[in-house]
Amino acid sequence: MIPDANSDAAQRLCAACGMCCNGVMFTAMQLQPTDSARQLTALGLKVKRRKSGEHCPQPCPALTTTGCSIYAARPARCRMFDCRQLLELAAGRIKENDALARIEEAQALVLQVRERFLAAGEDRENKAFATRYAAVFTEPWDDTPEAIRHRELVKEAMQALEMFLTLHFRTEPASGSTF
Repeated sequence: MIPDANSDAAQRLCAACGMCCNGVMFTAMQLQPTDSARQLTALGLKVKRRKSGEHCPQPCPALTTTGCSIYAARPARCRMFDCRQLLELAAGRIKENDALARIEEAQALVLQVRERFLAAGEDRENKAFATRYAAVFTEPWDDTPEAIRHRELVKEAMQALEMFLTLHFRTEPASGSTF
């Protein structure tokens, strides 16, 4: 956790971004031993089990237009996560305006991916981007030239977004898109 994670600037950046919660960067949030699945469920999160443990699928239902609605009681993994923008801000390597500009650039790429998903027939906004991307490329699929072109455009847009996220937001390699 960065020292000034609760600073006004960090809070503004998180509220402006939300990509760690909205399904863009991750497909799920892994619960930690200190988390109570029962308490998180009572707060409105969906807790699922898999071999690697309990997780909450993304997008997170606690994410609102103004930030996390359960911020004070958020899971441990959420408390531990700091994106590269927050780390750079805390280290004094960037200013808040620079981070906001990067967030805006990322959001433009996110919008492009969303538009390409819709054009390809993938309209499930309640699913993480990685899940939606996989659905576009799951057989059987339409082999018409238009459908093939839509899949190519999804792939190009997603690659551009992933490259930008890796360069400017992720702090460790994407590992199954779970954080």
